[in-house]
Amino acid sequence: MSLLEKPDQSFIVMNGDLITQVNFQQLLNYHEENGAEATVCVREYSFQVPYGVARMEQDRLVGIEEKPIHRFFVNAGIYVFQPKVLDLLKSNTVMEMPVLLDLIRDNGWQISVFPIREYWRDIGQIEDYRIANEEIVEEPS
Repeated sequence: MSLLEKPDQSFIVMNGDLITQVNFQQLLNYHEENGAEATVCVREYSFQVPYGVARMEQDRLVGIEEKPIHRFFVNAGIYVFQPKVLDLLKSNTVMEMPVLLDLIRDNGWQISVFPIREYWRDIGQIEDYRIANEEIVEEPS
């Protein structure tokens, strides 16, 4: 993909395998208010370990935490950029998003984080696609 002309306003980039109800105007407003060169959307993700997790110090048991829940913020695959970020890209060269974000930071530019609380699902795997279809059918209009 190539751009015919460089945008003169902030723009959104989004992974193509997502379904979301994020308010994009709110996201753009947040990006502008923060004055960052980039904004990365994040989503809280948690999982429960189905076992007791042993805490050890060398060969000694310190304790066992039964079925702990771990919570993280994960990259939601939605970004907002200022037009000058495009100057970091090289023509006809693939660049993964983490590399671009590193370049933005290396330039001393700011990256803000926007937590998504609205519906969001990655449908890159067939099972997640099926789940999304069920969730969308179940939601009232």
